[in-house]
Amino acid sequence: MKKSLLLLLLPCLLMSCASSKKSASADTPKETSEAESTNSERLAAMAKHLDFLSKRIDLLDSLTYILPIALISENQLQIALLREEVTFLRKFLENQNHVPLVNPSRQRAPDAAGPVPPEYDKAQFLFNQKNYEAAAKQFEKVTVLYPRSDWAGPAWYWAGESQMKLGNFALAISAFEKVFFYPESIKQADAQFQIGICLLRMGSREHAATAFRKVQEFYPRSPRALQAQAELKKMN
Repeated sequence: MKKSLLLLLLPCLLMSCASSKKSASADTPKETSEAESTNSERLAAMAKHLDFLSKRIDLLDSLTYILPIALISENQLQIALLREEVTFLRKFLENQNHVPLVNPSRQRAPDAAGPVPPEYDKAQFLFNQKNYEAAAKQFEKVTVLYPRSDWAGPAWYWAGESQMKLGNFALAISAFEKVFFYPESIKQADAQFQIGICLLRMGSREHAATAFRKVQEFYPRSPRALQAQAELKKMN
C-alpha cells in the first residue's frame, strides 16, 4: 500500500520540483543574464587579443637580429607600443575582478563619489603645475580605478599629453591609442591628431601623414581636421 502511494506521489513531486526551477528561472532578470553574457564575451575577446599581442611581440623581438639597421628603430618602436598595450590590457582585465560587471540590484553604481573623480582633479592640477611626470601617473591611476567611467578616455588622452611634454613620444602614442578603447570619448579626434604630431617629432613622416589623414577621414567636422590638413600641407 505504501509502495503504491509512493508511486502515485512521485510524479507530483517531480512536477513540483520542475515548477520551482521554472519559477526561479523566471525570476532571474533577462537583461542581467544577457549583460553577463555580453561582458563575458567582451572579456574573453580582450584576453584573446592580449595573447595575440604577446605572440606578436615575441615575433618582432626575433626579427630584431635579422633586420637592416634602418628598420631596427621602427621595429623597436612597434615593440614598445605593443608592450604598453599589453600592460594596459592586463591591468584592465585584473581590475575587472574588483569591479562588478553586473549590478544585482539592477542599478548602476556610481563610478566616483562626485561628478569628477578626485584623482582626476589631482591629475589636472599636477598637469597645470607642469609636473608632467606625476600627472601622467595620476591620469593612468584614474583609468585603473574608474575603467568604465566617462573619465577613463580623457584620462588616457591627458596621460598622452603629459608624456608629450616630457618628450616621451612613444609612450604618448601608446596612451593616445588607448583613448579608442572608449567609443564614446570626446577626445578621439584630439588623440588621433596628437599621434600624428608624435610620429612627426620622431621623424616618421610617412606614418605621421597617415595619422593626419585618419583625422580627416574619421573626424571631418572636428577642428582637428583643419589642423591635420595644415600639417599635411607643411609636409608637402
